[in-house]
Amino acid sequence: MKKYIFKSLGFLLAIATLSSCLKDDRLVLDPAKGTNVIEFQNPSDIAVHGSTYALYSIAFPIVATPTELPVTVSYSGPADGAPEDITVNVGLGDAATITQYNTENAKTFTIMDPAVYTINATSVVIPKGKKTATFTVSVKTSLFDLSKSYALPLKIKSVSSGTISANFSNILLNLAAKNKFDGSYTYTSTIFANDRPTILQNTEFLYPVAYDIQLRTSGAASNGLWNGAFGDYLIPILSNTNGVSGFGSTNLQITFDPATNKVVSVVNGIAAPANGRAMAIDPAAPATTNYFDPVTHNVYLQFFMTQPGFAPTKIVAFLKYKGPRP
Repeated sequence: MKKYIFKSLGFLLAIATLSSCLKDDRLVLDPAKGTNVIEFQNPSDIAVHGSTYALYSIAFPIVATPTELPVTVSYSGPADGAPEDITVNVGLGDAATITQYNTENAKTFTIMDPAVYTINATSVVIPKGKKTATFTVSVKTSLFDLSKSYALPLKIKSVSSGTISANFSNILLNLAAKNKFDGSYTYTSTIFANDRPTILQNTEFLYPVAYDIQLRTSGAASNGLWNGAFGDYLIPILSNTNGVSGFGSTNLQITFDPATNKVVSVVNGIAAPANGRAMAIDPAAPATTNYFDPVTHNVYLQFFMTQPGFAPTKIVAFLKYKGPRP
């Protein structure tokens, strides 16, 4: 008899518990009770994923008048638009964010000189029913120190309602200027190196066009060769099985004479690479190499890479202009 009484009590308890759960709306997803998050929209692609702070690289032509960069803050939440007007207070972020980014990614960004930029608002309003609001940063590219890598920290300081994003309320803008040699290119090359059997040698190759090759401004008339396959400054090569590769510990810096458009030097931008790799113009190169064509925007190079334990490696490269880089 006790067995049936206990079973009945258990059944009634289960019903009571179920009834209690059904009446408890704390576990029910109510769109009206969701979280409204305020954050910066991505102004370009994130340079390095996984860093504590997102950094975005944006480059501008060098012009006499200030260039306006739009920066957008956005609302995301359960409603299709802000449920009310949301005031977002913005401003300059902390220099410590740059220090942390440099430490995490082995970079050397410096905080932007206040003389070359202006943040044109301290607050913006995301209107009710809308998702974004925009302010601008004015940059004076003609005053940039082209030997520096600038980073401008921006911060959402407070909001009138909603929750400030933990991941995208502090961002870094790597703002750079472009000299006339700057741009995106396709890369064709022949590498003469008989003592490097693992690479494709003595054969002209086109580096896969899916990987953008860029000349990034590093000075008034100098540019670094940036390899989109690795997101870094590596000289492009193919393996002897046609695999995409690059010479590590290299940062090819090309300096032009802006009056004649000739290449006057190529060096390794890494001052003391562990493998000792260095670059220099081929002194025997014909006049039809080592120059920038101002009509086509194409670049022709012929130089040597030296490294202890190897014979000098000759590299002949043709950079065909595709257009301005982002």
